[in-house]
Parts: sequence; structure tokens; C-alpha cells
Amino acid sequence: MGTSTPWGVADDSERIAKGIMRYGTPGHGGYHLSPARQAEMPAALLIGGMPDIARGWYEEDCDWARIALAFPQFFNGLACAAAWETLRDWAPDAYEAFTGRKLQPGESYMRDKRR
Repeated sequence: MGTSTPWGVADDSERIAKGIMRYGTPGHGGYHLSPARQAEMPAALLIGGMPDIARGWYEEDCDWARIALAFPQFFNGLACAAAWETLRDWAPDAYEAFTGRKLQPGESYMRDKRR
């Protein structure tokens, strides 16, 4: 039987690195960080800015970018470039907190949508 995830029972999984797993389900998927890896996450990249060591789940559409940017040594260059773009577009507050750079109009889909 597969691992239980927030998206259902996993039908596939991949170990990215020690403490970093990717899970797929028939409908969705994402990544899970061990408590040790979750504790290594930069505060700016934690979902909601708060550590959630017991949970550690990051969905595959947008939140995966937080993991790729926190642990770029485990992702290829194309994935890291996509992670920057994903974070900027979908989590502009996290992008600004992580980079220290204020986004300008036209640089973030979600930020522009909120204006």
C-alpha cells in the first residue's frame, strides 16, 4: 500500500535526497520533507512563513518551487530556473522575503492580480 499524502494514497514516489520525497497520486501530488529537512528550510520559503515540522508537505504545482530553491543542489538548472519563476508568479511575498527584492508591476502574476 502506498504512502498517505494530503492528495490521497501515493501511487508513485521518488527519493530526491535524504529527507526529500516526491509523491504522485492519481489526481495530484507533491513533496514531503522530513522534520530535519523542514528545519533547514529558510524561513522565507516556509508556507505561511511558519515552520510546520510535523507536516512538511508542499504541493506540486507551486509549492515545489520552495523546495527547489531551498535545496538547489538536488535539482537541475532548468528546474531551478522554473522554481524562481514559479515563486515570483505565485508566491510574490515569499519571493520578496527570500530575495530581498521588491517586485515591480508586471513581474508577478498573483501580485498583479491582487492590485
